[in-house]
Amino acid sequence: MSLVNQFREYLQEQKLVEHGDRIILGVSGGPDSLTMLDLFVKIKDEYQLELIVFHLNHMFRKEAQAEADFVVGKAQEYNLPEIIEAFDLPQYIKKEGLSPEEAARRVRFKLLKKWVERARADKVALAHHRDDLVETVFLNLLRGTGLKGLAGIKPISEWEGFTLIHPLLPIKRQQIEEYCQKKTLNPRLDSTNLEIIYTRNKIRHRLLPYLEKEFNPALKEVVSRMAEIVRAEDNFLSSLAGEKLRSVMLEESSRQIILSLAGLQGLATVLRNRVIKAVLARLKGNNIDLYYPSYRAIDQLITRGSTGKFIGLKGNIRIKRSYDRLIIEKGLPAERTMEFLLEMPLAGELVLPVGKKISSEVRPIFHDWLKEAGKQRACICDFELIELPLLVRNRRKGDRFIPYGMKGEKKIKDFFIDQKVPVEERDSIPLVTDGRGKIIWVAGLRMDDRYRVTARTERVLKLAIIDLEGI
Repeated sequence: MSLVNQFREYLQEQKLVEHGDRIILGVSGGPDSLTMLDLFVKIKDEYQLELIVFHLNHMFRKEAQAEADFVVGKAQEYNLPEIIEAFDLPQYIKKEGLSPEEAARRVRFKLLKKWVERARADKVALAHHRDDLVETVFLNLLRGTGLKGLAGIKPISEWEGFTLIHPLLPIKRQQIEEYCQKKTLNPRLDSTNLEIIYTRNKIRHRLLPYLEKEFNPALKEVVSRMAEIVRAEDNFLSSLAGEKLRSVMLEESSRQIILSLAGLQGLATVLRNRVIKAVLARLKGNNIDLYYPSYRAIDQLITRGSTGKFIGLKGNIRIKRSYDRLIIEKGLPAERTMEFLLEMPLAGELVLPVGKKISSEVRPIFHDWLKEAGKQRACICDFELIELPLLVRNRRKGDRFIPYGMKGEKKIKDFFIDQKVPVEERDSIPLVTDGRGKIIWVAGLRMDDRYRVTARTERVLKLAIIDLEGI
């Protein structure tokens, strides 16, 4: 089967396009996106499509401008309108403390959302192919994931109000390279794809070849098939969770959804989590990806919590237990000194329900870091030792940490006694933890010795706690 027929068949099978669609094509100038562009042009008249070429000049490499000019030339060659955006990605990475991959993803989607609205586009098409899907599955697996991560990349999904399609998912990288050569598309090659400093590239150039050689030469085909099966099961569970949500929902408004506690408690944990996720999606208008610690805390609130207890989540969401109900609401202030668990951004500020806020930034090690670390209300620690996400909560029974300068663990309760912290204030002192639940910093008092800066430290996380007035 020719590549264009395989492409056309996948579009029809997954219902990715409709006649008359206006589609923004993400075109980097590489082999994948040029192949997608050429294939869409070949079926353009058949589907009466309006195609718009989008390119992001991320200013990350010296050849970035030349690539942008190349994409403009390609768009003109196909007689298509083009959108060229330039964004200083290196500066954004430095400011936000993100990896290059995550920073590029955030910026790309933010700009695509803007142009979907301006151009009144129906869909955005990205050129991820089968090999990308397999790499994504392994990337998610190494980070820790559920069914959604094992499903890899979806053929079609909704993101921030627009439809995202991946029409090349069944196509192999080798097929794409052969197509580019046959059609003399002359793609631009991104030199960073060969650099082993990036996790995805390590998976592509080291892990997968090793597994193919030592265990299964058909590994990519097997993983791709597994992802398809997992995706179907994930979709089924999401559909089932939607039915369960309707059965446990008591009230719904634009700012609040109330669920039956007894109904929730009668569900299996996996369905409870999916019901909560569906509720959050309704309140926020898009899917919120919570980390495992958040789901675990919510489940404990449902199954073992008491009236009045609540959990705060990112996006100004609060989940509160009240007698026989679970109240999930957005945009409301949280009460003081009750249990809270919040996800901390790597760059920015987080307002806490105890009259304080914590600021954070990731930066290269700087010469006067020791002076900053000496401040009681600041913390400078080795960023590479931290497993994300960062979380902020108040104390829980049995909490322990290793106070800076000490060798052994100490109970938080005993530490508070040693520091002469009044009993009535102890529940209001924030604890910053990493994704494993290990305490990094007892905010305003002491950091954990395991995260101390050493001669090997290259990047640091700087945290500071600030009291808010009038709260």
